[in-house]
Amino acid sequence: MKIKVLPLLLLLPFFAFSQTAEEKRKLASFSNKEANTVLAKELQKEEQQRKLRLDAYLKSNPQISKVETTDDGFGKKELMDVLPNGEKIYAQTHNAGSAITARANSLYSGGSLGINIQGQGMTAGVWDGGTVRGTHQEFMVGGTSKVTNMNTSTLSNHATHVAGTIGAQGIQASARGLAFNANILAYDWTNDLTEMLNEASTGLLVSNHSYGIGALNSLWFYGAYDSRAQQIDNICYNNQYYLPVVSAGNDRNETSPPGSTQIAAKQGYDLIFGHGNAKNVLTVAAINEMTNYIGLASPQMSQFSSYGPSDDGRVKPEISMKGVNVNSTTFSSNTSYGPMSGTSMASPGITGVITLLQQYYNQLYSNFMKAATVKGLILHTADDAGTTLGPDARFGWGVVNADTSAKAIRDKNLQLNGSVIEENVLNNNGTYTKTFSASGTGQLRVSISWTDPAAPTFNNGDTDPSTTYLVNDLDISVTSVATGTTHYPWKLQGMSAPNAAATRNSTNDVDNFERIDIDNPSGEYILNVSHKGALSAPQNYSIVITAGSLNTLNASEVESEPQIRVFPNPTTDILNVQGLEKFTAIILDESGRVLLNQKSDNGQINVSSLSIGSYYLMIKNHKGNDITLKFLKK
Repeated sequence: MKIKVLPLLLLLPFFAFSQTAEEKRKLASFSNKEANTVLAKELQKEEQQRKLRLDAYLKSNPQISKVETTDDGFGKKELMDVLPNGEKIYAQTHNAGSAITARANSLYSGGSLGINIQGQGMTAGVWDGGTVRGTHQEFMVGGTSKVTNMNTSTLSNHATHVAGTIGAQGIQASARGLAFNANILAYDWTNDLTEMLNEASTGLLVSNHSYGIGALNSLWFYGAYDSRAQQIDNICYNNQYYLPVVSAGNDRNETSPPGSTQIAAKQGYDLIFGHGNAKNVLTVAAINEMTNYIGLASPQMSQFSSYGPSDDGRVKPEISMKGVNVNSTTFSSNTSYGPMSGTSMASPGITGVITLLQQYYNQLYSNFMKAATVKGLILHTADDAGTTLGPDARFGWGVVNADTSAKAIRDKNLQLNGSVIEENVLNNNGTYTKTFSASGTGQLRVSISWTDPAAPTFNNGDTDPSTTYLVNDLDISVTSVATGTTHYPWKLQGMSAPNAAATRNSTNDVDNFERIDIDNPSGEYILNVSHKGALSAPQNYSIVITAGSLNTLNASEVESEPQIRVFPNPTTDILNVQGLEKFTAIILDESGRVLLNQKSDNGQINVSSLSIGSYYLMIKNHKGNDITLKFLKK
């Protein structure tokens, strides 16, 4: 039985809900250890071969510089590999009021949500072109740095700026990071895949990658699902709580080939490369600061942010964030700051938002969201942007809205006017249906999201192939009971028309996030989740549903067990719990303080010691349902 009840809207002590060592061990237990071992050996072998090829090339070409800096001195370009066919692979940084744009301020202490979510006890990973200046005043707390540098590479201005955008504590208020109480785990990019696998398998939830790696002298790699995209999808599939966040790139104002050639041929579209085209990452576009959202035209695209889609027509980038004139920490001293622009600066803003949302979810429900869930939630609640409704290949699904995401988390246990956030499994030849009612002028949104297995093949030099890289093709539809009308998810029209409006008149066979939007909903709806073809294995997936007025408590969901309620309410001494006999009751006041913690074997709770007032009752029972109710003591 699924019971929708009042949420816990409380200010609880942050240390009880941080990502502790025990929480990391719990997350690690869900990783596929056998698959990780196989993948680790494969990555180690590839890394050894890469080093041999690169060393041989540099020895034969001493005039070639391995590392180059950009004209502004902030960016970095590093030769990473020379393939047997002579093609060079480079890593390149993506340079060019974040909390205001993201609407994250409402989560902070004193914000409109009345919570205290600022990254306390959480850790975000950062892979970048060098070492973070961990001694910067923004990272020093009580004489200890919040930054753990895992490599001893060259100090990097870019990495320091990125880390500050996530976690600078705000000694200079304008440079405060999105998750300003969070810790940073920092690596350079030299051996990133193996390091990402190691950290993901031990419980890391999110990491930032403000760089791209690819064949920067070739056209084929734009939009390509290459070997890096495939390997990162492998890492994510084996470790389903891990979400990498990557920058889309800044190639739209490139003036030299191959970028200029691609721009001339594609009008700025089809410019994302490398791991930015992986299915299981979150790829971020850069916009100007947005102080207020009033409609599609509110978000203003930057002059440089790379457009998608991927070659197989997937939505890339998926989300937008401020990336113009972002003020953050720099590496020249422990008190230095400066503005930078680029998708490199937008990506860590999203990493910070994910850190906040994971912390909030864990505070309320004592566990973290799978990567597909938090990714789906962010795309589900994004504010639409551009010139047409639905996703596009410039802004993705729109601008991140941390406030709306947090409210969906908060309201997921509300019986009425709440939200649905579920993590399910679809078996081969299986279907899932859910009936709910929605009404009002607010939009009904229904989404599914899943971490898809890595595609069995990858692009190794073909320009704009027609290959589809989705492995498990899940489908979503919503049917109105009253009218019989079936609604389908948004879908881009692919590389044949990259700037055309998205459609929503058929199933989506390319994306592993699907969303249906219904304006002015009224009445009962049936959600159906199914799949095409054969699933390679049972597929985990997540559902998010929101609407102005939503009711998912229908007869079919509760007929097997009576609804849980408490009586009398108000009460003077004894509170009876109908529907349960054995449970643990935790009673909290409206400020979040735990007042009573007692077990019941007879369905009753003695509250005579409480003062007159309003309280929250959290019930934990043997079936694993955490139920929160509100009652009055008189």
